[in-house]
Amino acid sequence: MALTATGIGSGLDINTIVGVLVDAEKVPKEAIFDKTEKTIDAKVSAIGTLKSALSTFQDALEKLKDGNNINQKSVSTGDSEFLTATADKTAQTGSYNIKVEQLATAHKVAGINVADPAAAVGEGSLDLTVNGNSFSVDVDAGDSLEDIAKSINDATDNVGVTATIITSDAGSRLVLSSDVEGPDSQITVAATDTVGTGLNDMFGGVNLTELQEAKPSIIHVDGQKITSQTNDVKGAITGVTLNLTDADINTTSTVKVELDKEGIKENITGFVDAYNSLIESIDKLSAYDTEKKTAAALQGDSMIRSIESQARNLISSRVTVDGETVALYDIGITADRYGKLSVDSTKLDKVIDEDIASIEGLFATDTTGIAVQLDELVEGYVKTGGLIDSRNNAYTSDKQRLDDQREAFSLKMEQLQARLFKQFNAMDLVVGNLNQQAGGIISGLNSLPGVVKAQS
Repeated sequence: MALTATGIGSGLDINTIVGVLVDAEKVPKEAIFDKTEKTIDAKVSAIGTLKSALSTFQDALEKLKDGNNINQKSVSTGDSEFLTATADKTAQTGSYNIKVEQLATAHKVAGINVADPAAAVGEGSLDLTVNGNSFSVDVDAGDSLEDIAKSINDATDNVGVTATIITSDAGSRLVLSSDVEGPDSQITVAATDTVGTGLNDMFGGVNLTELQEAKPSIIHVDGQKITSQTNDVKGAITGVTLNLTDADINTTSTVKVELDKEGIKENITGFVDAYNSLIESIDKLSAYDTEKKTAAALQGDSMIRSIESQARNLISSRVTVDGETVALYDIGITADRYGKLSVDSTKLDKVIDEDIASIEGLFATDTTGIAVQLDELVEGYVKTGGLIDSRNNAYTSDKQRLDDQREAFSLKMEQLQARLFKQFNAMDLVVGNLNQQAGGIISGLNSLPGVVKAQS
């Protein structure tokens, strides 16, 4: 006799029994999988938070590992319409009276005018020279002014010439402009015809017209005349770059160079705030809550302990500057027993006023400056392929292994369920057959002569 549903032969709820047996093995293991996955996800999130905190700290370090951002100078030009100015750390504080006599101009030359800029010019080549450097462009038989201009502008070895087409009442002509101002950057053109004389007729000899003379800029600094090839005048005042915008010999502009005390202080306090934020993040990511008896994701992690230890050692180190050692304490920065930094503004202001070189040396000295060393430390963790990337790769591998284990375990549970159903169904079939046989025997016995059936 074949059974059409589980449990009919024995009267047992085989589906429930198998489900309970399978769950007894599956549920605890899945709980372990879920806990492991949650732990990995928490660590991945924590590592991301740590990397973000390190990157923020590194941004603050960038402003201190470069001496220009520590010993920085501010420049003011009042409401001058004739120039703007910038200064680096080598600039000396002071006030300078400046007159702009003449702006530098770029050299411009042009070929003859033609009626149709799309018409063919000739066949050959043009050799262009600027400040002793040359390049050449080929001109094909069907090339127009537009084609020649494009060839010049697109030339990979172009040494500083821009070609344009100007159309006026007299016609259209190719104009060549030097990309740099000043007499040193004058343009010369040599036309070579391979067929006819079209190129020489347009650009050769007297056919090439000077539209704008190449002139130097001329300024007067405190009455001293200075000539420059361009409108960006460097070196006239040590450490200062003047960008000339207009000229009037009768108007004086005043340039003031001062130590940017507020900017320097802002960069230093920004460093302190970023360091404290990093320490707070590290403490939070590695904390243990004794009341709840729960650990943060990176509690006890060797990497986060190493970062904190190395950073604190560097913060407390001393740097040799001009034969003397300097530490953060000497410029007004101290650490409390929790490792947090604070700034004594009065002391820092005094050092900025009296010994800015010691601050620059403390943070920005090559290889030994505190900001330089901290940046190198942080870079080892946050760079592509760095220690944090390696840790994330390890977590990714852990996650993949966990997924593989889940998949293998799921298959194992499916096999267990199938095996149990097979065993219970076989038992159900045997019990059903036995019950059927027992019923047949009882029915036969009841039908024997002399047998008295029990009254119900």
